Amino acid sequence: MFFLFIAAGLVTLSLPVFRGSNLMDISAWWPLLCIAVNVVTIVFLLVSLRQEGKKFRDLINHRQDQKRTTREILTATPIMLILGIGGLMGISWLVYGYMPVTNTQPLPVWAAIVVVILLPLTIVFAEIPFYLGYCAPRIHRVTGNKAFAIVYPLFFYALQHSFMPLLFDFKHILSRFLMFIPLLVMIGVWYSKRKDLVPLMAGHGVLDLLTGIQLLVVALYPSVYEMMNNSH
Repeated sequence: MFFLFIAAGLVTLSLPVFRGSNLMDISAWWPLLCIAVNVVTIVFLLVSLRQEGKKFRDLINHRQDQKRTTREILTATPIMLILGIGGLMGISWLVYGYMPVTNTQPLPVWAAIVVVILLPLTIVFAEIPFYLGYCAPRIHRVTGNKAFAIVYPLFFYALQHSFMPLLFDFKHILSRFLMFIPLLVMIGVWYSKRKDLVPLMAGHGVLDLLTGIQLLVVALYPSVYEMMNNSH
């Protein structure tokens, strides 16, 4: 998927509407590019599964136990929030000494509304199902190594965030990669023990819903972004 993010950024830069712009100029649009990549990934999964005679639910290995599922969602979600937000803040301060605002630049209000709705909705059915539901079992079958089958796709899962948005800046790439490592370690451990992806998908959806809400706030109130931008 990380190749798709690089390609999406370069293709966007070549569009007539962004003629004369550079990667920084278009970096605010990364959430919509993410949605586009998610849709491509979901289509790929559906087509691939259909060719194998399988359905999407076969990827997520969901156990039909509502009480257990609810309990696991309520357990996984706050842990993912703590590790996701904590990793973002901790690594940003470690690398930059402040919180960069590259990923929270204001969008037009209509675009921010699209992001609030479609970013969490598409990401839930794209990223974790692709890396753990689709890739991990296939790597395990080929290598026979359970740990490698989890660590390898999660490495690229972290790497894709280095190109959201696409900026060829070492600090940006490094920090975006490192800030997701704590969260992905937890996801890997959870998957190795339980295999059911639904709690992880739900937690990821909440994380990206919060991202969308933040983007909607700065779209509606640009002064909030200016205050964030001037705080370092």
